[in-house]
Amino acid sequence: MNVPYDLFWHLNPRKLLPFAEANRRKQQTRSDEMWLMGQYVASALDATVCNAMPFIKRKRKGKYLEKPIRVIPLTDEEKKIEEEKALNQFLSFFNGMDSDANNERSKGE
Repeated sequence: MNVPYDLFWHLNPRKLLPFAEANRRKQQTRSDEMWLMGQYVASALDATVCNAMPFIKRKRKGKYLEKPIRVIPLTDEEKKIEEEKALNQFLSFFNGMDSDANNERSKGE
């Protein structure tokens, strides 16, 4: 807590609670930042070190993150855009399955 020395001795304990809460939030923010940095480091190690080891058999190659990790929640407009993208991918997938099934039927005839 960063409470000035003179102020500390003149306040009652209840008035020190906001200082303690501010300190807790500051520590939580710092912890979140360190966790996020760890995610970037893990992604970088996966993309470099793990791909450089020929004796490790992996199904997919490691990749570095293509976009930064989003910390701020999506806005309503962004959520709507994401939902539309997901719906379009879903529809195109099933339309592709339907056309494949029709091609199989036409080959069988």
